[in-house]
Amino acid sequence: MTDRTSIPGTASDHTRRLYTLLIFAALALVMIVVIVSAYLRLAGSGLGCAGWPACYALIQSHGGVTSLAAAHLVAPWATVTHRLAASTLGLLVLGIVATALRRRRAPDQSLALPFALLALTVFLSILGYRTPSPLAPWVALSNLLGGMAMLALLWWLGQRSVSAAMVRDAALRLRPWALLGIVVVFFQIALGGWVSANFAAAACTDFPGCGGFPWLHGPWRESFNLTRMLPVTDGGAVVVGDTGKVIHLAHRAGALLVFVYIGWLGVRAVARAPTRATGATMLGLLALQVVLGIAAVAYGLPLAVVTLHNAVAALLLLSAVHLFHLLTPRPAA
Repeated sequence: MTDRTSIPGTASDHTRRLYTLLIFAALALVMIVVIVSAYLRLAGSGLGCAGWPACYALIQSHGGVTSLAAAHLVAPWATVTHRLAASTLGLLVLGIVATALRRRRAPDQSLALPFALLALTVFLSILGYRTPSPLAPWVALSNLLGGMAMLALLWWLGQRSVSAAMVRDAALRLRPWALLGIVVVFFQIALGGWVSANFAAAACTDFPGCGGFPWLHGPWRESFNLTRMLPVTDGGAVVVGDTGKVIHLAHRAGALLVFVYIGWLGVRAVARAPTRATGATMLGLLALQVVLGIAAVAYGLPLAVVTLHNAVAALLLLSAVHLFHLLTPRPAA
């Protein structure tokens, strides 16, 4: 019996095309939101302001509301773009869920992932509406990881919608390592987000060390306490201290892990014809990310370089997700 979902011109085929279109439109918007969010977070903390570094991580309080002192320096277009993209994204996610429900009998249609996407959208909307103090690092971290998770989910849904993963049995042995690659990159993104949320980017100004700081004996428990509130001086400056050094050095250690593991994974992928292009892309993004990370430290955290560092991290995550997609056979029709 022929599956109507595969017959061009049928109502099912039109629904599938609409589903794919909604996914890629949402994917484009999430990428915009992730990059602009990074810019808003970094520019608002004082990166790139005229008084750098004295203007970095300064907090002001008015009427009981705590905010970043340099937030007024953020370009208005960025705030408008972020709000417009985020609002439109919510509508597209609702459309994706509704279309997925219409296609629920299709053998290749997942309902769990579209609903997970909706749950993430609701969570991030509530988080953004509440707008808590920048002295609560978990908020910035949750925004970053939520956006990255949405990006990865949409990329997976989009690729499963438009292409068939055809791999040989020998290549399938790389599949669990590709999944681990996603975890490794996501964990490193989390470490980077924790650096930004704790204003620890400027805690270590030399490379590769941190002024001889004995990081193995630093305040690890306090540094990675997800419920911590950042202390400030009477003048409104965030007190980074040794916790910032530990967080920064942990991010560098994570970068070394990513370099070794993703480098190995990319080389393994390049050795196989079905995954060669993805492996080469992964290696190229990895090299670019390393250069950007070193340049950020060497040149005093330029806003453009650090923002691009965030964007390339997102692309590296998508390359790992794409590799896993290529190594995952599609369900039989």
